[in-house]
Amino acid sequence: MPRPAGTYEEWLRVLDELERSLGSGTRNAVLAIEGERFSTGVQWRAPEHLGQLPVQLEERARLLIAGQLELIREIEDARRSAGAHLTAVRTILTAQRADRSVYIDVTG
Repeated sequence: MPRPAGTYEEWLRVLDELERSLGSGTRNAVLAIEGERFSTGVQWRAPEHLGQLPVQLEERARLLIAGQLELIREIEDARRSAGAHLTAVRTILTAQRADRSVYIDVTG
């Protein structure tokens, strides 16, 4: 069965775009809070007109998925760390007396 004209090349462009989004630009993007959701400012929509991914590009797509999963893990780790820091700051702010200095152990 012949592939539709342009599909392979269009899939290449889509994969290129997704790979670029995993680069340093996305990792360094400033996170914003929109309601209860975090946003990186990267807006991507899956193409609807391309049809099935060509077999020749499956391995590249698998590697891309692995990279996306790693980025998700990094973001979740950063979120947990920020949450722990916020909890520590809130604890200090509620326990602090105005007439005493407060020191935070940031290494231990």
